[in-house]
Amino acid sequence: MSSAVEAWSRIARWISANAPAHAEALNPPATREEIGRAESRMGLDLPADLRQVLMVNNGSTAGHRAPAGGALQDGGDAPFPSGLVFNDVELIGSLYTGNRRASLSLQEPGSRYEYWKEGWIPAFRQREAHSGLFLDVSGGQDPAPVYTYEEESFPEPAFPSLAEYLGTVADALEGVGPFTVMGRRSPHLPTVREGLVRW
Repeated sequence: MSSAVEAWSRIARWISANAPAHAEALNPPATREEIGRAESRMGLDLPADLRQVLMVNNGSTAGHRAPAGGALQDGGDAPFPSGLVFNDVELIGSLYTGNRRASLSLQEPGSRYEYWKEGWIPAFRQREAHSGLFLDVSGGQDPAPVYTYEEESFPEPAFPSLAEYLGTVADALEGVGPFTVMGRRSPHLPTVREGLVRW
């Protein structure tokens, strides 16, 4: 078992035991065919650690039960720090290709700045916002480093790998330590209310 899958398994176990509304929003595993279609669409391979995690849970709907009960609803509260949700493989492919098209249409000839570079894989995002985390495979690093991105700002390094990010989230959920991004932000400590993780 890879370290990314091990960390993800810790998160999924904790959510299942403590935040049942978010547990219901975890998708079934992605198939090799679904991953292959997304990779073909993007014109590149997903990093091995991301592929392995997707084959455990294919992202999250970020759905939850309404506080008064009732059916699982899309939207609302996200299970990860900073209001992030884990993208499924189809959305990863869609966001990547859309962002690349936008980047190519916006890029000025000769500019060294791009809206979205080839090899930036959007793994986590905020709903309704151009903000989240991407894995950078453009430099061929293994594992791929993780960057934060937001609208109208340059991406910043966040974690050395997906396994490091997921491990930090798992540690915070299990009470091992607070969640921080490269030590730069105020630490986040999770709580659970109405079956949902709150950061």
